[in-house]
This record gives sequence, structure tokens and C-alpha cells, in this order.
Amino acid sequence: MKSNNVRGNFLDQAEKAASKVIERNFTSRGLCASADGYLQVWSRDTMITMLGAAINGNKVIFDCLRTSLETLGNYQDRFGNIPYLVHCKDGRAEFGSSDSNVWWVIGAAVLAKHSDDRKWIDRHADKIVLALDWCESMDLRKNGLMISPEMADWKDLMPNRDNVLFPNVLCAYALRKGAEMLESCRPEDAARFRKRSKTVADAIRDMFWVKDAGTFTDDTHFKLRTTMSTKLRRRPYFLPWVSLSDWGEHFDTAANMLAILTGIADEKQESVILEYVDQVGVNRPYPVQVMYPPVRPGDREWREYMRVFNLNLPHQYHNGGIWPWVGGLYVAALVKAGRLEKAETELALLAESLRLGSEEWECNEWLHGLTGVPMGCKYQAWSAGMFLYARHAVNTGRVSDLI
Repeated sequence: MKSNNVRGNFLDQAEKAASKVIERNFTSRGLCASADGYLQVWSRDTMITMLGAAINGNKVIFDCLRTSLETLGNYQDRFGNIPYLVHCKDGRAEFGSSDSNVWWVIGAAVLAKHSDDRKWIDRHADKIVLALDWCESMDLRKNGLMISPEMADWKDLMPNRDNVLFPNVLCAYALRKGAEMLESCRPEDAARFRKRSKTVADAIRDMFWVKDAGTFTDDTHFKLRTTMSTKLRRRPYFLPWVSLSDWGEHFDTAANMLAILTGIADEKQESVILEYVDQVGVNRPYPVQVMYPPVRPGDREWREYMRVFNLNLPHQYHNGGIWPWVGGLYVAALVKAGRLEKAETELALLAESLRLGSEEWECNEWLHGLTGVPMGCKYQAWSAGMFLYARHAVNTGRVSDLI
């Protein structure tokens, strides 16, 4: 009992510290990624933070979320594309991400669920429709999947390319949540997006999970699925990316956790993915390394740009580093799978990772994948927000959806 009390007090400290880090990153333009290093409102970082921050949010949190959505949405271009960031200093926007639109729509869904602000959703219905239509326009092969160039999703120093798992899982989910938000004010668009969501989800299951030969029909010109089945036989996870005649083989932790939380993965897939995390130790020394195995110089997926700022060497940054925000997804995925005792253990380790650094509770951006030493930016909003998300999942003992 004493041990449980000690752990509870420690987690209370972590929750209080995480909340302070989020407050530290409030700006007049919305929530920045980190006032100590990333002074921009990001469609990705901000909305990921709000997955946790908005659960027990107050007026200040919801006002900050609205401001963030409007800061980004005001720059939506005529094709529907939303910038991936806006600089807090001068309001300058930058474009070029494959997941900015989907995170913006998911952020709107967070606002709709936790604040019940129907008026905001109705006022921005046109932007939601345009944002989701832009995603469909990226389905260049008409196979249900967005196409992305290298360095275009959250791993913006990695060569994931073509049909990439991470943005497509989010796209299927954003379409579903968009349909829910638009049901009363734009029913025809809602029906269209609901149908499109299923198309994308089915395409993900068909393309990214290696299937046994003889269990599918492959009538495509390049016979990609047949080749994958022959060469790989099977993998206990969804592949990170596929193209017409090539694919990535590493384990993308964030994308696979999102596949679990959004319902793309079935129960059997969910189980083997989580077992694989334990088998290869992706969750140690802290949850969780974001890819396995790391790419090394000389590997076919190695790019020289991965040396920039000494960041993406093996076991660092996107190349096998530990990211607490993804650790939050992992804890929630364990809860969804009913592995509650395991989730409690991982939550405590996640809290410990946030306490590390040159200052206590600095909620660092990322840690070295082997040593567990913080190497990123301090006071990172999404590290803090996803701890709140994970703790809520463990406290309630139930996760049925990402939001």
C-alpha cells in the first residue's frame, strides 16, 4: 500500500509539473511547442498537446485551443492546405507537411468534444471540409492513400515516403471525426467523409500489413503485395511506408500506436504489436523509442541529411530516440488493450523521463534511445500534454478512441 501511495504522489507531482509546462507555452497566437526552443504554433505539436490538456480543460485551455486553430486556419490556402506552423514572433506561416491538415481537424474535434463549442464548429465548417478535401487530393494513385514526399510528417528528418503510415492513419481518423462534427450542419459532406474514412482505413489494412500468400488477390501492375508477402513473409506490425515497388521495414512506434488507438488494428494485430514492443525492448529505458531498428550509415534508407545538427544518428532523435509524447500513446494503447498493470508500470517510467534533465521536471523533447539521457529541447508542450493523456487513460482504466 505504501508503495502505491508513493507512486501516486510521484505521479501527482508529474501531473502538476506537466500542467505548468503547458501554461509556460501559452502565447497570444496560441500554444507554442516550446517557448524555450520552438516558438511557433504547430498544427502537430499543439493539437497533440491538447489531446491531454483539454481532457480536464478550463476556459483558458479552450481559449488557447481556439486561438491556435484560428492562427493556423487563417492561413489555409485556396486548395485547403493548412500550414504546419506559424511563427509567434511575426505571424509568418510555413507549409510542407503531410499531417498538418489532419491534426488541425483532430484539434477541432478535441474542441468539439471537451468544450461542446458547436458554434465554433459551425462557423469553421467550410475550412474543415476544405482541409479534408485537400487530403483526398493527395491520393494521387486513387488507392485510398495520401502520398507524401520525404521529410513531410512528424519525422521530418526521416526518408519515409510515398504512402506513409503515420499521416494516413490520422487521415482515416480525421475523416471520421470530421463527419461527426459536420453531421448537423453539412450532412452531405458528413456522409461523404464517413465513407471516405472507411476507404482509407481499409486501404491501410490492405497495404501496410504483410499478409500470407494466398490470402489476398493482387491484380496490380507492380504486384507489390505479392512481392512483400514473398520477401517478408510476415511482420508483427504495420510497415512505415510503401510505394509502387518498395517499402520500409522498420517499426514506426507512433504510427502503430495510433493504428491501435484509432481502431485500424484489430485485436490480434493490437496484441502482436504490443508484444513486439516488449520483445525488442522499444519501451526501455523509458517509453518509448520511436523506431526500431535505427537506420545506420550505409543502410538503404540512410540519408546524409540525417547528420544535420548531429540529430538523427542511430538511437537519436527520430532515428530510435525516446520521445515522451509517443510514450503517452503507448501507455494509452496498453490501456485500450486491457493491459492495465503494464500501463501503470510504463506510466511511472514515463513520469520519470519527464523529471530528468538539467532542471527537474523539464519535460524534455527527446532522450537518447540507449542511455535515456535528455538531448532535446526543454519544456516541450507535447511531452507534458501526452503525460496528462496517459495518466487519464490509466486512472479511468478505459480507452475506446484516440480522443
